[in-house]
This record gives sequence, C-alpha cells and structure tokens, in this order.
Amino acid sequence: MPLVSTSKLLAAVLAAGWLAEALAGKNSDVEAGIAAYNSGDHEAALAAYAAAEAELGERPEIFYNRGLALIAKGDKDEARKAFERGTESTHPDVHASSEYELGNLDLDAEAFDPAIEHYIKCLKAKPDHANAKWNLELALLKKKQKEEEEKKKQEEEKKDQENKDEQKQDEQKQDEQKQDEQKQDEQKQDEQKQDEQKQDEQKQDEQKQDEQKQDEQKQDKGEQPQPQPQLDKADLDKALEQLDAEDNFQLDRPARQIRVEKDW
Repeated sequence: MPLVSTSKLLAAVLAAGWLAEALAGKNSDVEAGIAAYNSGDHEAALAAYAAAEAELGERPEIFYNRGLALIAKGDKDEARKAFERGTESTHPDVHASSEYELGNLDLDAEAFDPAIEHYIKCLKAKPDHANAKWNLELALLKKKQKEEEEKKKQEEEKKDQENKDEQKQDEQKQDEQKQDEQKQDEQKQDEQKQDEQKQDEQKQDEQKQDEQKQDEQKQDKGEQPQPQPQLDKADLDKALEQLDAEDNFQLDRPARQIRVEKDW
C-alpha cells in the first residue's frame, strides 16, 4: 500500500479551481509560482509566492503552496510550518489538503498517531478525499505492524532477560554448591583429625591401664617392686674406701712382708 502524495497535476488543478476561489480571484504571482513548481524550478516558485504574500498578506492558501515547493526541495521542517499555517484557512479544500500533507509528513516519519489524527481532520473537512482515506488505512496498518513488532521485541527481550537471570541463578547455585562441598570436606578433615587424636589418647589411656593392671597383679602375688638403688658421689666414695680397707694389696703393695720359703 504505497503512500499517496499530492502531485504536480493536483497543484495545477488547484490554481485553476479552488485556490483561486480561496484567494477571491486569480493572482499573477500565485499562477507564476504554480507554473514554476510544475516545471521543477522550486526556488522560482518560492520567490513568486513571496511576491504574492507581499501583495495579498499572509494568506493560509499561499502558505499551503509554499509548503508544496518546500517539500519538493526536501525541506520538511519548513514545509511542516507552512502546512500548519495552511490549516488556518476557512476554505475546506485548503484546510483539508494542509491536514493531508501534514499527515504524509508524519507517516513518512513513522509518527503514526499524529498522522492518523491529521488524516481524520482532512476527511472531516472533505469526506470524499480518496487519498486521505487510503493513507489513513495505511497509517493504521503500519501502526498495528509496529505495535506487533515492538511487542515481539519486548517478549524476546523479556525472554532473553529471563534466560540471563536463570543462567545467573544456576551459576550462583553452582558456586553455593561448591562452597558447601568445600565446607563439608573441611569438616570431614577436622572430624578425621579429631578421631585420630581421640584414638591416640585412647591408646595412651589403654597403655596406662595395662601398666597399672600389671603393677596390681604383681602386688597381688606378693611381689614388691624392687626400688632401683640410687647412688650419689658420697656413697660411691665410701664404698671404694671400704673395698680398699679389705684389699690385702693396698696401692699395689703388700700390707706385710711374707717370708719366702725357698729361693728358686
């Protein structure tokens, strides 16, 4: 469904018909501007409309024609301003056509809501405007398509975000699981260490108990444990002196002379 825009032929018809009626008669500058527009000389058309404005004043009908020339030049911003002034016309054809062109500018910019509004205003002023009806359907269709695309995009973004959140949760669970496993391993190691320490203590206790039982058994049999002699240096010196006193050969010499019975 292509966009239907105002043609050069329509501009010529306007000059010959309702534009002259809206201006309350023909104007040579307006006719010169329309002729220049139809020939593609848009600068000359704008100059002619400026001359017409100097003579007739700021008329909405002249602003409408100026808007057509500005669109042809590619100056959409200035064209919009001109068409907005054109909607001030009390002539239904000028008013409707200005609304229609504003709708086209918004439709090109994919501003569908204001475009629809301008087409409806155009049809209210001129219900038999076939191009406005066509473009209104186009604007409604494109708006619906855009809404569906935006909805689909939002759903995809939502799904992507949910997937990211789910992945993040999975990673977080994995991290928590690793931490739990690490804690469990550390706890097992601590428990194992404690068990080994308890076993060592238990062995020591059992060894002490065995020794104690052996001592008790000896005592029951009447066996007294023999104390180990403890000798200090004084006792040792005394014992040595006693041995010297009992020795017949003190200091490697006999204590008395022994007679030799036979001389060999």
